[in-house]
Amino acid sequence: MNKGATGLLLLGLVTAGFAACGGGGGGGGEPVVPPPIGSGSASAVPSGSVAPSASVAPSATPSAAFQGPMKPMVASAMLADVQAIGIDLKKPPQLAKLEPEKLRKVMKLFTKALGAKCSDCHADDMAAPTPRKKVAEKMWNEFVVKLSNPDGSPIFCDSCHQGRFLQLDRHDKKALSGWMDENFVGKLRRKDKKENECATCHGDPPEYKFLDDWRK
Repeated sequence: MNKGATGLLLLGLVTAGFAACGGGGGGGGEPVVPPPIGSGSASAVPSGSVAPSASVAPSATPSAAFQGPMKPMVASAMLADVQAIGIDLKKPPQLAKLEPEKLRKVMKLFTKALGAKCSDCHADDMAAPTPRKKVAEKMWNEFVVKLSNPDGSPIFCDSCHQGRFLQLDRHDKKALSGWMDENFVGKLRRKDKKENECATCHGDPPEYKFLDDWRK
C-alpha cells in the first residue's frame, strides 16, 4: 500500500476513534477514555484495590478532546513485571484464558500503564461486562497477542499509553495521520509474519468504526 492510501486509511481513525490511544467513538464528538483494565472473565477485585460501591459506575467520558504532544511508541518498561506474573508476552494467551490469579495481577499493571483506577472500567459488579472491559480485552487479544516491535520484542499497554489515557491529538489531521503511519504501521509487526498495514485493524474493505462492535 502506498503512502497516500495509507494516510487516507489512517485518517479513518480520526472519525472512528482508536481505543488504545483515547480515540473517539463511532461518529461522536467527544473522545472515549480507553478501557484500561479487566475482561469479561474477571470476578475479583485486584489485590490492594478498593471495590467501588454500588453507586459507582465507570467514570464519565471526558468533556474535552485531548490536545498535546503525541508521544512516539516506545519499548515497554513493564515487560519484567508481566514476566514475573508468569505471562510470556512473546506467546501470550487470549485474556479470557488467563488463570484468575494472573488476570488480577495483570489488571494491576493495566492501571499503572494507563494511569487508571478500577472504577474506570468496572461497575459495582466487578464481573459484569462493560463496554470498556470489552475493548480492553480486544486490545489485549488484537495488539498484545498478535503484534510486536520490529525486532520481535513484545509490546504492552505502556508502549503507547505511557501512563496516560489519551494519546491522539485530533486537532491537526495531517499530523495525526503522519503519527499513525509512523507508529502504528511503521513500528509494529504482525507475529504471523504477514504485512502490517491499515487492514490489520480495519479490514479490507476498511471498517473505520470497528470499535462500535468491540464495545457490544
